[in-house]
Amino acid sequence: MFKLFIWSTFCQIFILNNIYLSGYINPYYYIVFILLMSQKANKLLLLLLSFALGLTIDIFSYTQGTHAFACVLICYLNILWGGKRDETEENVNINKISTIDFIRFITPLTIIHHFTLFFLERFSIKEIIPIIILTISSSFFTILLLIIHKSFMPKK
Repeated sequence: MFKLFIWSTFCQIFILNNIYLSGYINPYYYIVFILLMSQKANKLLLLLLSFALGLTIDIFSYTQGTHAFACVLICYLNILWGGKRDETEENVNINKISTIDFIRFITPLTIIHHFTLFFLERFSIKEIIPIIILTISSSFFTILLLIIHKSFMPKK
């Protein structure tokens, strides 16, 4: 888990933060760490690690806590939705689920993360259309990166 934290943070800070295509596309790969954390771990630890990840990205991106807030939000939602999922079926193992199920799992959390992040950055209802465009375009490329990440994960 520590390797994924370092890898996702490194990729985001030194590579992806420097890619800004046409002003509307900036993939946020670092959320892979939050999405792939084990749901069996201590919930407080998961939230603290998500906060630490977001704060690290905030420090290197010169933002005022927007990444930390968005990370904690999707971690909390993942815990909530994971708890409801555990009541109906067994705990989901990301390595074993199909790509379609993986996309269904990551898409809502990615969109919520991006919308929260962009809304907090702009913090204006007048900017809702650009926020939605940013959310859709960046979410698409983030989801694409997460699918590529899953394809390179070893099958267990």
